[in-house]
Amino acid sequence: MEHERIQEQVFCQSCGMPIQDASLLGTDRDGSKNSEYCMYCYETGEFKQPDISLQGMTDLCTGFMVQDGMTEDTARQLLAEQLPRLKRWSALQSPEA
Repeated sequence: MEHERIQEQVFCQSCGMPIQDASLLGTDRDGSKNSEYCMYCYETGEFKQPDISLQGMTDLCTGFMVQDGMTEDTARQLLAEQLPRLKRWSALQSPEA
């Protein structure tokens, strides 16, 4: 049960990474799995990079997507469309902000 498969497609609400396996989930303060964020963004109830900007996250993720074979332009375009919609970033985009 250590590597439990996740049935529906889940994406990290910080970086947008597909979370296909429970072992990739971040953790809450009590050590339990957090279903919204990946282990690379969230650990023990806190973001690993609390001060990263949306642009910083875009730059960071672009590098990983290019390593996986995507062109930089395609990666940046995809991230520009997807990241602002995620929970971590959508609060920053609200009209009241």
